[in-house]
Amino acid sequence: MKSILTTLAVLGLSASAFAGCGKIDTTSGKLKSVDADSKSIVIESEGKDVKLTLTAAVKDADKLVGKKVTATSSHKKVETLKEG
Repeated sequence: MKSILTTLAVLGLSASAFAGCGKIDTTSGKLKSVDADSKSIVIESEGKDVKLTLTAAVKDADKLVGKKVTATSSHKKVETLKEG
């Protein structure tokens, strides 16, 4: 009986360790600026400026300044940045 309860407790605790937020935000608009020092970008979306932090996965963001872009981010950290 103890082993069954222990097994159930371990499974219950381990399942919660794998649960994550998983919230992905999509921001579309005109890329206003790229700050290489702070690794951040500013996108003008729906009349508001949205500041996001770049990750290592995003390359050549400075080439998209002034163009319409779509950024997918998780917790304000950009995972992908595409033109269009």
